[in-house]
Amino acid sequence: MTLREKQSVFLLNFAKLIQWVYEQGWELTAGELLRTPEQQAIYVQEGKSKTSDSKHLIKMAGDLNLFIDGVFQTDGDAYKPLGDYWKSLNTDNIWGGDWEFKDNDHFQMRR
Repeated sequence: MTLREKQSVFLLNFAKLIQWVYEQGWELTAGELLRTPEQQAIYVQEGKSKTSDSKHLIKMAGDLNLFIDGVFQTDGDAYKPLGDYWKSLNTDNIWGGDWEFKDNDHFQMRR
């Protein structure tokens, strides 16, 4: 599968995740989808990322900000249902909340 084809699968899964969240009665705002190499380098320098090989660089990752009853969620437990649903959509889907370096609002797909 080419990168472009994989990006298409990722985006369809991302749309399904967004739809599912709204079906639960929750809300989202968008975080990052595409990230430049320069921005990634800044995140690594600031300790906000552990890698210079982020899937954001190739449009295979996206961040979502979760709101329940109008309240922005920062606790990883609130994102767990999203992570579980995300992983159920495709065996290549990865949720950042499963990492040692927690990134609960991060959803990506293996290339």
